[in-house]
Amino acid sequence: MTNEPSAEVIAKLQAATAARQSAGAAQQPVAAPPLKEPTTAGSSAGIPGTAGNGTAKYLLIDHYFGGAVGTFWGFDGTSWRAANEAQPADEQGIAQVAFAANRVDLYWNANDALTLVRCWKNL
Repeated sequence: MTNEPSAEVIAKLQAATAARQSAGAAQQPVAAPPLKEPTTAGSSAGIPGTAGNGTAKYLLIDHYFGGAVGTFWGFDGTSWRAANEAQPADEQGIAQVAFAANRVDLYWNANDALTLVRCWKNL
């Protein structure tokens, strides 16, 4: 059994990418909010500016050669949401941690920009 994204999921990614590019979001980093206190999975309590959250079904990183900004994408089963990675080390770090996790929870703001990625590793 494969977990590859369906044509519908790919089409949603293409639409989300086009929307970010037309809004100029590809050039403006999105900062993660500070955590006030630990939160539980599925809850956005304690995370300022959070408009929604969900568990990722797919993760994706767009790396732009010759540029300083990459894009980290998360799909929660309904929508793709993204955040920019302004430092190559950040891009590499999130890929290593998130892609090795058993579960990744996504938190986004009212503009559908990712603000926090919580990566779980079950031991």
